[in-house]
Amino acid sequence: MGGPARLVIEHPAPNAASARAVCQTVEALLHDLEARYSRYRENSLISQINCLAGTGTLTPVDEETLALLEFCGRLWEQSHGLFDPTAGILRQVWDFSSGQQGDVRELPDLLPKVDWSKVLQSEQGVGLRDVGMELDLGGVVKEYGADKAAQSLRDHGFNHALIELAGDVVAVGSKTSGAPWHVGISDPEAPSKTLLTIELTNCALATSGSYQRFIEINGQRYSHFLNPHSGWPVEGAASVSVISDSCLTAGAVATVGCLHSGADATTWLEEAGLPWLSIGAAGECSGPLAPQSSSR
Repeated sequence: MGGPARLVIEHPAPNAASARAVCQTVEALLHDLEARYSRYRENSLISQINCLAGTGTLTPVDEETLALLEFCGRLWEQSHGLFDPTAGILRQVWDFSSGQQGDVRELPDLLPKVDWSKVLQSEQGVGLRDVGMELDLGGVVKEYGADKAAQSLRDHGFNHALIELAGDVVAVGSKTSGAPWHVGISDPEAPSKTLLTIELTNCALATSGSYQRFIEINGQRYSHFLNPHSGWPVEGAASVSVISDSCLTAGAVATVGCLHSGADATTWLEEAGLPWLSIGAAGECSGPLAPQSSSR
């Protein structure tokens, strides 16, 4: 899912075998999600839908997929189209894997294929209206997987655990001592360093940022967050972190926070009503979680 995974379980010694078993269950769960929703796998459900774009043929999907698509649709509406899972096609111009910029003159031809309203959904399945369109659920599946892993732990009777998937964290309860879990938020200017430590108990912390994925051209850094209306990188925060009861919600709010710029980002985050921290390009911090010194 695009990064390392870590699972910490605190439990009595006699439960060691059960803890190992639930770790294997969680690992299998995450592998299944990746196999179904990764755009990098030719036989994944998402790849099947993308291959049939513009043909009018719908791909049958299960209730879990429909629920994820419904969540994406609501977020698309609430963000006024800034969050759009069909925007992945813009990677043809902005290749953040290789750090290369393509021909921006191709954007006018690509932008008509970026439109969540062209995702077809019915009892028969899901499809994409136009040839060349692509669906990418990478913006929600990792966070959804973290929530699902947490629920699996609870279902198996483990209520003192910490799950981390590529920087997004779910705290299942507290530590067995009753103390909260301590989770660090990275410094965008030095990602290996911790800027702020957050205490978590039975909640999730998700962070979105452009400091690890970007393109630098002639000294100008371009964020991997792309505005689906213009096709160009967003000039927003270096990172946004949000705390919520679910990682899916926290990740969604944080991602849209990064897709907004300036005052619009602050308005979005404040209206979400969740604890948040925004770190600007110059290192300035804002939000309820910001340390007393707002800049470094």
